[in-house]
Parts: sequence; C-alpha cells; structure tokens
Amino acid sequence: MKYLIYCRKSSEAEDRQILSIESQQNELCRLAEGQGILVDKIYKESMSAKAPGRPVFEKMLKYIEKTKGCCLLVWKLDRLARNALDGGKISWLVDRGLILEIRTPEKVFSNTSDDKFMMSLDFGIAKKYVDDLSANVKRGNRAKLERGGWPTKAPFGYLNDRANKTVVIDPVMAPIAIKIFEMFSAGTQSLNDITETLYNNGVRTKKGGKLRRNVIYHVIQNPFYTGLMLNHGKFYQGIHQALISKELFDTCQKILVRPKEKLQKHFFPLRGFMTCGVCGCLLTGTMKKGHLYHYCTNGKNICDQHKKYLRADNIYEMIVEKFKEIPFDKEMVEIMYQAKLEKAEKSGEQKEMVISNIAKQLELVKMKQAKLLDSYLAELVSEEAYKAKISLLNNEAVALQNQKRQVEAKCGLNSKVTLEQTKKAFLRATYAEKDFLQGDDVKKREMSEILLWNLSFENCKLAKFELKMPYQLMAQAPKNMTNSQWWAYVDSNHGPLRCQRNALTN
Repeated sequence: MKYLIYCRKSSEAEDRQILSIESQQNELCRLAEGQGILVDKIYKESMSAKAPGRPVFEKMLKYIEKTKGCCLLVWKLDRLARNALDGGKISWLVDRGLILEIRTPEKVFSNTSDDKFMMSLDFGIAKKYVDDLSANVKRGNRAKLERGGWPTKAPFGYLNDRANKTVVIDPVMAPIAIKIFEMFSAGTQSLNDITETLYNNGVRTKKGGKLRRNVIYHVIQNPFYTGLMLNHGKFYQGIHQALISKELFDTCQKILVRPKEKLQKHFFPLRGFMTCGVCGCLLTGTMKKGHLYHYCTNGKNICDQHKKYLRADNIYEMIVEKFKEIPFDKEMVEIMYQAKLEKAEKSGEQKEMVISNIAKQLELVKMKQAKLLDSYLAELVSEEAYKAKISLLNNEAVALQNQKRQVEAKCGLNSKVTLEQTKKAFLRATYAEKDFLQGDDVKKREMSEILLWNLSFENCKLAKFELKMPYQLMAQAPKNMTNSQWWAYVDSNHGPLRCQRNALTN
C-alpha cells in the first residue's frame, strides 16, 4: 500500500483559519509516524478547491490511477475537494478500490457503504459552505453598493480608505485620470498616443513602466469617475467624489464607439475650422518638404480648388490680421463682468427650476416602476420583460439622481469666484494675437477652439472669416467706439446683455 500526503492551503477568505501547508504536513507526518506508516509521496498545493483544475491534485490522481492501492492522508476532507466534480473523482477512485483509505486525524474512511456515505456528506458540506459564502459576499456587496460604497479595489485615481471602508481621491493619480479624459475627448489622440504622452510627461507605473493601453481604456469607459457605479449592468449612486462631469464622460463614450478613422501622422492646428469657398468642403492637410499645406478635399467633385495648395504659415498670418480687428478692451470686459454679477441671484432661481424639473422626472419614473410591478404581479407581463424594463427604469432613476446632485453642487458654488475665473478666461482673448502667433501647434489649436468658428478660402485667399460669439459681435462693431457706445450697440442690435451672458457662460 502506498501512503500519500496531500496538503492544500488557499489564500481566499474561506481558508484563512485552516492550518498552513507546513503545519498540515507536520501534523500528518506525526500521525503517520505514530501509526508506523511510511509515507511515499507528499503533494502540496496553494490553490482554492471551489472549482476544478488544480494541477497538483490532478497529478496525484494520475499517480493513483497508475499505482493503485493507495492511502491518502489529509488534514480534513475539504482539503481534497470543495466542488462536486473533484469530490466525485475521489469517490469513484474509492469505489474502484484504487484508494483503499482516506485518513484524517479524526477519522478513517474506507471502502464501505457507511464510510462512503459519510464521506459524501462531508464533501457536500464543504460544497455548501462555498456556495453560502459566495451568496453572502454577493449580498454584502449589493448592500454596500446601495449605500453608495464601492466593495472592491478602488479604480485608477482613487484609493481604498481601509480605516473608514470608503474610497477617497488619490492626490497623485486623480489629476492624471482627469487628464486622460480631457486628452481623449479632444478626439485627436488614440489610446496609444495618450500612453506615450503620459510617459513623456513623467507618468510611471509602480515598476517604472508606461501605463498600459488597457488601463487607459478601462479608465475612459468607467462611469465611476462621474459619481456613478456600474455593477452587473445596474447603476448605483456613489458617495465618493466625482472627478469629471457627465458631459465629458459622454463625449468620450461617443468617441470610443465611433468608427475608427485612419490616424493622422501630423498634427494640424486648424483641422475642422477651414472650408472651401467654392464647394463648401472641408480643407485637409498634408506635409510637403517640411511644411504644412492645406487644400480642398473636393468631396463633391464640382471645383478645382483641390489643385491649389495653401501654406499653413500664410493662413496663420491672415488669422492674426483678423484678430487685430477685434476691439478687445479690459474696461469693457469689466462692465460685462459687473452686469453678470448682478444677475447671479436670478441664475440661482433658474437652477432651482431645473432641480424641480428633475424631481418631477424622478416621480414619473417611480410611478412607472410601480405600474410595472403591479402588471408583473398581475401576470400581465412576463418575468423576462419585467426584468429588462425595470433595469432600464432603475438606471434612468440613478442617472437623474446623479444629474440632480451635480446641479445642486453647482448651486452651492460661490458665484463671485466662478465669475472671476470666467472673467480671467475671457481676458485671455485680449492676448489672442500674441498667443496665436508665438504659440506652438497645440497652443494654436487651443486658441482656435476658443475664438474661431469658420474660415473659408478661395484661390488661396481668405474669403470668409467668422468668430464665435461674442467675439464676432465685437469684430462687427464700429471702430473707435467708447464703452458706453459699445453698450448701446449691443443693447439695440442683440438684446439686453446677450453677449455678456454668452461670454461669461461659455
């Protein structure tokens, strides 16, 4: 008879109170020595037994099949199996007489009907323990999610506060997570590009390497950063602090699912702002002899402008000349700022109206949920249809609650501080000419997104030039006006304070 020792220890929660592998081996060796048994082989394994697939266990079974007439020494039967398949394999080997005995410190199981019955009970109890533990963990996770907590490892940009069992912002990685969303939302960088950009800016993993592409992807598609938690297809409102707005997240999702375009080898600062004055098609770009050129795509096949190339440097000079025509005036911006400050209280009333509308939508969703439940209980709808619809309604309710939370948070902001920040952003346009002319391609793109609306070219000349409001209004105003005259011009031509409102809220 061959005597085999099998020791197993799992790192999972259900095995934390079980003896270590070394302790099991020592106890079983003492048991064998006390009974005068000579052990032939010792098998040791660190792996959970709740699912089949343990390599050392399978190796031992093959040895038993080949050797026959073996006796197993284990600390407890649940060391051998906690799933039905592995338990059945052991029982089948005992039935065939390949395993003559299974010895534990408490009991010896031999090939008798009573022992095999008790052995099957022990395997069944071990299996039930695993099942109950899994159900309890899932129930606990659901309860924590419903309370707004996150039950597992915090996502990138957050940390687990083990003392308070909450998720808090990681002061080092959170700004990087925000930067990832901002870069991807521009639509000009792929996931690989973002990885390279972060690495070049000093972002490293714990091992000193690059952030992997799949890490960037999981950050972008995770609604956790907006304050929502997605678990098994259901949304929960989290109590953790959001890093980005819902609008920024939605923008990134649209870019994720759009058809993949051929990546540009070169960065064109004015891409998307320029059209052909003849056919209206967009101007595309190309690199020739170290210089950027733009030309019509001729998508409609009705003009010959695609044969004429316009150098990017010449376009920049035309734009700067137009910027000079915009009468940016610091005193005028101050007037606009004061006017908006007076209206801050009225804007608060508008926000209250928005919150009220969201609350009404929430009540409507609750009514739909109640009616759907009544229909299900009355057996008017199938269980499958009920589950699908109630899931959609639950997600809609969570999204509305998150929207209400964001609006309420905005209501709590200091209006004066917000206006001060907006005022500074508006004053940046005063230096548009200098920033655009002296800035690099990224700066030119930034200034273009702030100021430009559309540029149209014909025969390599600027045919049409439009700015975003209110800068277009400023450009159209008569020159050399005083601030009071400019104010009268705005009031008479574009409605009271309209341009101020647009300027300080965009």
